[in-house]
Amino acid sequence: MINISRRRALKQFVYVSAGMILVPSCMQDSTKSSFLLKKIKVSPNDESMLAELCETIIPKTDTPGAKDLSAHLFVLMMVDDCSTKEEQDRFVNGMQAFSELTKKITGKSFLDANTTERRKTIEAVVSINEKDSPIAAFYSEVKKRTIQAYTGSEYFLTQVQVYELIPGRYHGCVSA
Repeated sequence: MINISRRRALKQFVYVSAGMILVPSCMQDSTKSSFLLKKIKVSPNDESMLAELCETIIPKTDTPGAKDLSAHLFVLMMVDDCSTKEEQDRFVNGMQAFSELTKKITGKSFLDANTTERRKTIEAVVSINEKDSPIAAFYSEVKKRTIQAYTGSEYFLTQVQVYELIPGRYHGCVSA
């Protein structure tokens, strides 16, 4: 009788322990981005929009695009870690304004727009002459950080522009 109760108790303990481990992973919050950001709040939809914007800036051709190299995650991390509170607020506000502008120009979200409509939206953003415009500041920051992420990626530095330590190779007798 004691062995049966002990076995039953151990089984129940294992089931409860497994449940405590599995339940939190099943109840994942869908309003958070795919990785932990400390200071800014970005929805998965905003993250996807940013990924597509980065892909529009550096599209996939015979080389990987910005989305393939996760440049959008680099952009978010740099804004979260290296920007002041005002710059972070301006970035988030610019992201919202960019989404609204896209809907106004194309009638759909940036994710649902085709390549031509995306380029049309970006041309509209580039043509904004206001210096304090949150949309222009957002796009400028995204473009700058996307290029930084792409040119600093492992792929770029090993396949496109092979990095050589200083002083580099010695080329002795080279005709001028």
